[in-house]
Amino acid sequence: MKKRELYNKVLLPDFTTKKLLLMLNWTITLTFLLVLEVSANSYSQNVKVNLDFQNVKFKRAFSILEQKGNIRLLYSEENLPSDKSITLSVKDTPVMDVLGMILKDTELKFRVLDNGLVVISPQSKQEKDIVVTGVVTDAKGETLPGVSIKLKGTSTGATTDMNGKYTINVPDNVTVLVFTYIGFNTQEVSINGRSTVNVRLEAANTALNEVVVTALGMSKEKKSLGFSVTEVKGSDLAATQQLNPVNSLMGKVAGVQIDQSASGPFGNSRIVIRGNSTLSQNNQPIFVIDGVIVDNESVAGGRDFANDLSNLNSENFESVSILKGSSAAALYGSRAINGVVLITTKKGSKANGIGVDFSQNFMVYDPYKGPEFQNEYGGGSVGAFFTDARDPNYQPNQMWTTKVFPIDPITKDPYIDPAINRENENWGPRFANQKVRNYDGTWTEYKAVPNNYLDAFQNGTLGTTSVAFSGAGDKTTYRFAATHDDQTGISVANKMKRNNFNLRITHKLADWLSTDVSGGYTSSDNTNPQNLAWAPYTDTFAGDNWGVAYTWIFPRNYDTKYWNQQARYTSQAFGGSPRGTNPLETNKVMAPEFWFNMHNTVATMDSRNFMGRFALNAKLTKWANFTVEGNMNNNYDKYENKALGQFTDFRGGGYTLNQSKKESNFLKGILSFNTIKIAKDLGFSGFAGAEMYNSISSFTQGNTSGGLMVPGNYFITNSVNSPLVTGGVNYNKKINSVYASADFDYKNQFYLATTWRGDWSSALTYKDGTGNNFYNYPSASLSWIASETFKLPAIVTFAKLRTNIAALGKDTDPFVINPGYRFAGKVIGLPGEPTRAGFSSSSTLSPNLKPERKISKEIGMEMRFLKSRLGFDVTLYQDNTYDQIVDISTPLESGVSGVKINAGNIQNRGVEISLDGTPVQTQNFQWNSRLTFSRNKNLIVSLAEGRTDYALGGAAFDASSWAVVGKSYGTIRSTTQALKYNNPANAADPKNGMTVLAWRNDARAAFPQRSNKFQDIGDINAKFRGGFSNDLSYKNWSMNVLFDAKVGGDMAMSSIRSGTHTGVLPNTLFGRDAEHGGITWTSKYDGITYDDGMIIDGVFPIGQKVTLPNGSSADVGGMTFKEAYAAGLVEPTHAPQFYYRYASSSTGVSDFWIRESTWVALRQVAISYNLPKSLASKLKVNGIVVSVIGRDLGYLYNSLPFDMNPASLNSNLTSAVGEEGFLPMIRSIGGSLKVRF
Repeated sequence: MKKRELYNKVLLPDFTTKKLLLMLNWTITLTFLLVLEVSANSYSQNVKVNLDFQNVKFKRAFSILEQKGNIRLLYSEENLPSDKSITLSVKDTPVMDVLGMILKDTELKFRVLDNGLVVISPQSKQEKDIVVTGVVTDAKGETLPGVSIKLKGTSTGATTDMNGKYTINVPDNVTVLVFTYIGFNTQEVSINGRSTVNVRLEAANTALNEVVVTALGMSKEKKSLGFSVTEVKGSDLAATQQLNPVNSLMGKVAGVQIDQSASGPFGNSRIVIRGNSTLSQNNQPIFVIDGVIVDNESVAGGRDFANDLSNLNSENFESVSILKGSSAAALYGSRAINGVVLITTKKGSKANGIGVDFSQNFMVYDPYKGPEFQNEYGGGSVGAFFTDARDPNYQPNQMWTTKVFPIDPITKDPYIDPAINRENENWGPRFANQKVRNYDGTWTEYKAVPNNYLDAFQNGTLGTTSVAFSGAGDKTTYRFAATHDDQTGISVANKMKRNNFNLRITHKLADWLSTDVSGGYTSSDNTNPQNLAWAPYTDTFAGDNWGVAYTWIFPRNYDTKYWNQQARYTSQAFGGSPRGTNPLETNKVMAPEFWFNMHNTVATMDSRNFMGRFALNAKLTKWANFTVEGNMNNNYDKYENKALGQFTDFRGGGYTLNQSKKESNFLKGILSFNTIKIAKDLGFSGFAGAEMYNSISSFTQGNTSGGLMVPGNYFITNSVNSPLVTGGVNYNKKINSVYASADFDYKNQFYLATTWRGDWSSALTYKDGTGNNFYNYPSASLSWIASETFKLPAIVTFAKLRTNIAALGKDTDPFVINPGYRFAGKVIGLPGEPTRAGFSSSSTLSPNLKPERKISKEIGMEMRFLKSRLGFDVTLYQDNTYDQIVDISTPLESGVSGVKINAGNIQNRGVEISLDGTPVQTQNFQWNSRLTFSRNKNLIVSLAEGRTDYALGGAAFDASSWAVVGKSYGTIRSTTQALKYNNPANAADPKNGMTVLAWRNDARAAFPQRSNKFQDIGDINAKFRGGFSNDLSYKNWSMNVLFDAKVGGDMAMSSIRSGTHTGVLPNTLFGRDAEHGGITWTSKYDGITYDDGMIIDGVFPIGQKVTLPNGSSADVGGMTFKEAYAAGLVEPTHAPQFYYRYASSSTGVSDFWIRESTWVALRQVAISYNLPKSLASKLKVNGIVVSVIGRDLGYLYNSLPFDMNPASLNSNLTSAVGEEGFLPMIRSIGGSLKVRF
């Protein structure tokens, strides 16, 4: 058993969902019970004593008090009154109360330190302490233990004992006590010279009073909602210092699935809420910022310049609400079929000082771990093979011999095989520091460079500077914020600069009329982001994909630092990159084009975003308001790609210029009704509205053809051949809508909310104006506050049941039902050259296409216990989406590729659980904890009649994503899975089910045979996901620790395939020589002794013939390889030949590189310190917060072999099945300084 497999079996024995759930349940339950007990014990430290002092001196009294009260007193005898004695008689009195009585009428005071030590010291002449005692109770008169009492404006405080009693020394310059207790409203009480202050605290039922932002920006009491909404504070997201706001949500919200791509921390990520609902490749939610809709587009292949979400700045977020269910999102119409992420930005507020907030953040991105490579063997040929060009200077008797160097016939010097005109092969000699000629002809030692992959990267940085001005008066609030981001990536020439400006103003024009105006502008310049494609350049296998380069091209002896120098990736004699095929070129290093292109290709995206919103709100009556709102969201992008020619004299190269714009505008009016009492205990509220939405996008593009006439000059007309231009409108859609809501509440216990929306979509309107272009969707939700209806046990603070049902519709993309001719480009410079055109669709249409339809049902329960110190939220849901608008393929003779019809039923069923609590709360310390769990089961119930599968795209090499009836969206299929043996003559043959072996006489090798038919080999869907967040605070310190986990779900790991093919991964060590399990034998074909033999597991197909050493053939059909070897019919297969074919693009199988991706990550550790106000005031500021944070700090468990990076998807398509190249694991560590003036 391999070491890694042994570790996995030890660490995760029988890793089933049920067992893990049981373990989590008991772990969390026991943890909370334990810490609650510890917390309770902390309240019983105030010992009661019986004393009878008659004219006792202070020192003697203190000594007795220390013994009986089990306390430690620190004092100076010089400060004790010498002319006074103590006469005092008490019974069953708290020791701290007794100490206060002893010090009464003296000029001494005491304070209790955190370690329990009691310090007695003189009062200053300017102030004299008074001892205040009292009892703290709740509304029912029950005493409250553990209440925090502090002197307002100071950190001095005390805590009530188990009987709710407290004692505190109060200087005469302090007039207010602040009482704080979890689950209760904080109360400030004036002392007014009293020595006894009893306080009654009112319960602050957060579950009853919490308000969240829901659809259309409406704020509602959370208790009234019959659907699941999770709200995250904007400050929590800003603290993560993530440019991509999606990444900042990882692990925080149950039911939200986030997967990172191979673009690194600045690229796109995939976010899915409650599973994939449609057969589209993009099932991601929309983002709505103060009513402005921002598309969350998918990025597949090529460079990842991120999408429109990159224009968002989390420093401006007040709150983020995740609308998960259809009932929650229904009012946003068809665009919300996959859920909504609702963002509310900050606005001005009254504050001390001038209202200026300054922050400076800095992060360092450390590429700390690459995959595990083998470092025992280096570059060299697999041996003579039927198609590949082997170096001619191997010896004639080395046709099947690996682990040797080719020899220069003139100098007789050994040299490292440069693998000209082929991908890297890592089948060379074992490393022994041999003296050998390098690729450029210089002498070198032949040895491994273990960190050559990580040597390709550098530490990245991100600096963020933000300034905000805010304030408020009686009629006006304002906030203006400016943020500058400056990022340097971990790879060559990757950088990004972003400037964001945001303004929001509210103004009360009259008692009945107010406005809310906001605007934002973002400019970003992004250069050379990561490439997700396999090989964009046709003249090098790797292109500019890092993972491909180090698994497919560069061997383990490749010294990155040596070859990544301009003098070595640029031909000094001929210009361009060195060409190994040029006999006069002295530098024969493999794929110098990789570094040449990395340094000499500049791809940039300059983006400009304008976002604006204007709202006018009129208060018509005490119960009615009318709001009219308009907004716009315009994006303008300029993409340039400048490539220097890599051929002789820098010929070749190219230039591309693309300018695109996307403009959307929105106008709505809403008449809303505040709560109206329509009966004694029955209230009503609601609204009715209408809106118009319009979006259009277009582009123009020009590019050179055939290279650049003058190298290094980048403009369209500097083209060897006539340049090509193209352009057009690629998106144009209008949606008109009406909607209404009616909400009822009964006795503040029962809440019924109903909504209805209807949309008219241009995308479903035929040219003649007909079509099923109107679709509507109602919803209803019910919430019952059971804790208000029944008198529940005292341990229960809050109990709520909820349920809802909703319908959603969805149209299709523009031009789908109205295909026609489209502009396909024009060649510039050819007289009379016609404009090129093509037809926009190769599919025909089914008449009367209908909108897609989604029906969503949900039930849930929320409960809180122990005065809200412990709580949970459980949700069960089921969604079904019908009538998908899909292409169904048609026979070739039909003349069209397919027909668009309504078909399919996709179901998502799941559970979401959130458990939160405050296990520990003392006077100065508090620990809040939150555990989230979600499980979603996706099922393709049906497709079109006669169809059982549908291709979804999202492929990784030859593994692709499918929707399969009876299985899920994201079923992984491949035609390259190994064929299994089946003896038609004997159903009981024990060989049935074994792998069928292919045989090549020219390679003398056996390897698994492809099935050449689609087989289901995996599923991208996780079994469940979870997060565990802990917030700890001690005085002015706070700390957050966040874990998140994904269990199950398969991933196509193309890099395992390529690394096996070339021999750079550890799984290719077995069989290379006798020490690694290779068989030693003398071949009868050539009389040479080899030590790299392997017995291949499998059976030959019926009729398989092999060529024997004497030239005759033998039938080995139906025999296992082991049987044929024992019979002397085959010799062991050379290990390099086996691995080469096992993972080849032409003969390899997919069995070994579809892997389960389960991981547990330490996602974040953050520590903050809030400077005391007394110290901040001395610095003439209102507050200073200093923070340090670490993100993506490491995987506590990773099921992928060879430490492959799970964050390596080749796109953020929701159908993406895996990776086609990877980045190192990247952790970020940084800090921030926030100052408020």
